[in-house]
Amino acid sequence: MQKKTFGSFVELGGRAEMESLTRSGLDYVIIDTEHSCFSEETTADYILAAEAGGMLPYVRIGDIRRPYVLRMLDIGARGLIIPNIRSVEQVRELVSYAKFPPIGNRGFCPSRTSGWGADSWASNVLSYMEECNRRCKVIPQCETKEALACIEEIAALPGVDGIFVGPCDLSIDMGIPLQFDAPALISAIERVLKACQDNGKEAYIYAGSVKDAVKWANRGFDSITYSLDAAVLIQAYQKIVSDFRSGLSGEEQA
Repeated sequence: MQKKTFGSFVELGGRAEMESLTRSGLDYVIIDTEHSCFSEETTADYILAAEAGGMLPYVRIGDIRRPYVLRMLDIGARGLIIPNIRSVEQVRELVSYAKFPPIGNRGFCPSRTSGWGADSWASNVLSYMEECNRRCKVIPQCETKEALACIEEIAALPGVDGIFVGPCDLSIDMGIPLQFDAPALISAIERVLKACQDNGKEAYIYAGSVKDAVKWANRGFDSITYSLDAAVLIQAYQKIVSDFRSGLSGEEQA
């Protein structure tokens, strides 16, 4: 049985944070350049820190234009999470930027991932391109009604390695904001899962609680992305403070 992978979003940033997360047991992190103010230089630094600690660095991109896709891959992103997908054509275009021939038309340039061409695995250009296509995942998000409507076609596209379900935005777009137990949302999520399974693609989903993480893993999702670093930090300190206060005597609390 294939191992279920477990990750989290990084919104706060910082090399020390990334080095700390490599000690957590997480399989991967998603460096969120859509919602956080990370430059390409800082993203590259976080990628290096994650790699050094044996943790996969994925990047959620905020722009699907060709130069941005290329730069994120060239600095070492092992997967691209792509938000706000609304058509099959968008995904086809994205694949053309992110994958080398024969799958796409990614621009060729030696980069840091292969020691700028000095590493032995990059000595043969054909095997180099094949390995880049394998190791650099393209994972569109299903978080809009438009993506859901054509999710079977998206999941079937060559070069798409998986689909990432964003329940928060998907529920909002469906008119049932954050109603995670709504039958319509559950049905939509299960439709995405089936599309992935039917096409041999990885199924990812965001979970805001451990209970939901376990639920979706048990239902067949390959990977769960749990919460985000800021929320985990706040919740951990809230519990510590609460435990401390509750342990004080009445006189010490006054």
